[in-house]
Amino acid sequence: MKKPFTLFLILLIIMFLLSWPYYMYLHETGKIDFSPIEEEDYRGIITFWDFPHQSSDDPTGYNFIKKKIQDFEYYHPGVIIEFEPLKNSDGYERVSDIGSDNKPDIVPITSDSPLIYDGKLEPLNKYIDRNYKDSLKEQVLDSFTYKGSIYGLPLGMYSSVMFINKDLFSEKEIEVPQDGEWTYDEFLEDMTKLTYQMGKKEKKSYYGLSMYIEGSYNLWGILMSDGANIVNDKGLVSFEGPQAESGLKKLIELSEKGVIDPVSYGDDYNKVWDSFTVLKESAVLIDESYKIQYLKYLQNKNKLFDFDVALYPEGDSDVPLTLSPKVYGYGVTKQIDKKKLEMAYKFIKFITDSQESVEKIGYIPVKKSIALNDELMKKIDKAVKYTDYPPPNWHDKNVKINKAIIDGLTNKENEKRILIRMQKIIN
Repeated sequence: MKKPFTLFLILLIIMFLLSWPYYMYLHETGKIDFSPIEEEDYRGIITFWDFPHQSSDDPTGYNFIKKKIQDFEYYHPGVIIEFEPLKNSDGYERVSDIGSDNKPDIVPITSDSPLIYDGKLEPLNKYIDRNYKDSLKEQVLDSFTYKGSIYGLPLGMYSSVMFINKDLFSEKEIEVPQDGEWTYDEFLEDMTKLTYQMGKKEKKSYYGLSMYIEGSYNLWGILMSDGANIVNDKGLVSFEGPQAESGLKKLIELSEKGVIDPVSYGDDYNKVWDSFTVLKESAVLIDESYKIQYLKYLQNKNKLFDFDVALYPEGDSDVPLTLSPKVYGYGVTKQIDKKKLEMAYKFIKFITDSQESVEKIGYIPVKKSIALNDELMKKIDKAVKYTDYPPPNWHDKNVKINKAIIDGLTNKENEKRILIRMQKIIN
């Protein structure tokens, strides 16, 4: 029994010795490759939610993202981006309330997004290299960072600014702020002149200022005008002291003089928007800066007056400080499939990497190398530079603070009483 096995073994060795040089020849000439086979990229569906990004030639606001999806799917055969548009009316609540059953793979985030702090997003540190970090403006990536983990990639920057109806200013012979800057005293004088009534039998009211307060950061430019900040010298979150009191006193003064359109105290953003754009009942609108592109669209269609951009008025601080989430971008929700996670990251990198088109949808580019062309956008860029980031996990507290301020103003409370309300929420 041993002899046949021995002969088989000898033949096997001889065959190996004879064939090995041939296989080596195939390998050296590239006709055969012994290197490990690379794993295939993910193929399948990636679900994606996003808000509209309106531009001067796209009032719906979805052309920007649909073009990105089309191009990405072309470069990555087998990958389908399933896009669901979000509405401004309830989109934030939908994103904040995502659970395990209804979550998309990719969601929009800002620096105050609760998703960053509640463990619903994937950390992306392992995909982000030093060259990418160095290409970004200062602190941009920090806005999506919590306890050392980076939870998103930034698309663009924004702040709250003042949009000005130049026609109404001209009618009252008021000069638009040069370079978008004015003192608080100048601002107060102008708002007072722009607040009046017309008509004999049925008087119609006009106001200097309107702003949506409840779900926004629009008040902070007034509250911080005398140099108050939401983080004190010891690094603690706090809003108190003489500068906070005087900033709040300025807001109370504007309210008592009646220059703020009453729709500002309500919960209907559309009424605030229409007061400025349609009814022309308010001369100045405080709103998020990326709305500029939709205003340009309306202007191009001869549906809007000539408008300009101004920063918040400067009080004792001599600079137009304010507070805003400041950065808009995208995060990836928790994933079981690591290949899918990597592909989702590639998609948000694809959306955010090319910054040349960001200005067209109203954002300031996050990369250092991209220059601005539009003069109004340059004013917005200046406003962004004077804008502070909110403290971590700040969004819900901000909404409660706004409601407390609205209650205080409508109940004619003084600055000390309203500050006590605010401090209770902060603590």
